Amino acid sequence: MVLHYGQGRWFVIDSCLSPDSKVPVALEYFESLGVDAATQVTGLLISHWHRDHIDGALRIVCSCEKAVVQAPAALLDREALNLACLYRRDPFNDTDKEIREFREIVTYLAKRNQQERYRLVGARHLFFDDHTVGVRLVALSPSEVAMTQAIEQIRELKPEGGDKRRRLVAPASENLNAVALHFSFGKFSAVLGADLEESGNQKTGWSAIINANICSELSLAKASVYKVAHHGSISGHHQGVWDKMLTPLPLAMTTSHANSRLPKESDVQRITQLASSFIVTRNPTPKSKTRRDPLTDRILRRTNSRCVINERMGHVQVRANLDGTFSVAMNPVCAAYRQVDAARPSNEF
Repeated sequence: MVLHYGQGRWFVIDSCLSPDSKVPVALEYFESLGVDAATQVTGLLISHWHRDHIDGALRIVCSCEKAVVQAPAALLDREALNLACLYRRDPFNDTDKEIREFREIVTYLAKRNQQERYRLVGARHLFFDDHTVGVRLVALSPSEVAMTQAIEQIRELKPEGGDKRRRLVAPASENLNAVALHFSFGKFSAVLGADLEESGNQKTGWSAIINANICSELSLAKASVYKVAHHGSISGHHQGVWDKMLTPLPLAMTTSHANSRLPKESDVQRITQLASSFIVTRNPTPKSKTRRDPLTDRILRRTNSRCVINERMGHVQVRANLDGTFSVAMNPVCAAYRQVDAARPSNEF
């Protein structure tokens, strides 16, 4: 996600690669607009350590020379840095991608003596607050408890002394350490949920945000746009978000996750009952399949699982006005659902 927050300044949240060019989508978008990424991008937030949020982040760091690199405090803890240093790029192995990408970012900045480009992020962290333009971006998470738990889990992942390197991926519970955001521009506000989930612990996830009354404490207005957490899954749901942090029937949107088939049909039905409209960046269960050579297709059918990967990515654009009104545009890959006919996706707004 990219935010344009006035006076030619841009802020990038997470990274993913275009399936065609293997270039970070944010950089392709900037190029299409004529934005000078080297000078106009002020910050990059890595909301958490999972591959679908960090893939290609090193290239953004290299291209956006003025951008401050920001991540949950647990990712810049000594344990995380020590762990990252153990995992070097292996051209014959695509495992440990999340850790290697993070390691390369750390190494890149260290070699250039640019450690000042690091920022630790926790709940209540202020990314920017420009009164002249009327924009503010605030971190709602992670809580101190979530960060402490994340550091302990990273410590457990580190191989013991003398052990050989083993395949390693970021823990699934890393979602508890994800950075959810509140963005405001004039009377317009949006909550960006990242992959923040509930764990049953009232001091982590969305429960920690609600229980700490962060929005009231920081005078954050209720949002009319919600980037639904964790691909719309039930694990990222907290009714308090809808009741206390959002306006009635906000616009909801999320990214689909092909491997997990998220959001599920039950997720779509739940969210469309709470939102005026629900936009998904692509149909999570597309019926059309890519044509392949028959031999290739037979081999793929023998695998345990397969999912359709489309050539195009879904893009959603929200343009906000100071009075709180906003307009929405999206490309044909996206699917939009409404309460009146939640079962039928539509690309028309």
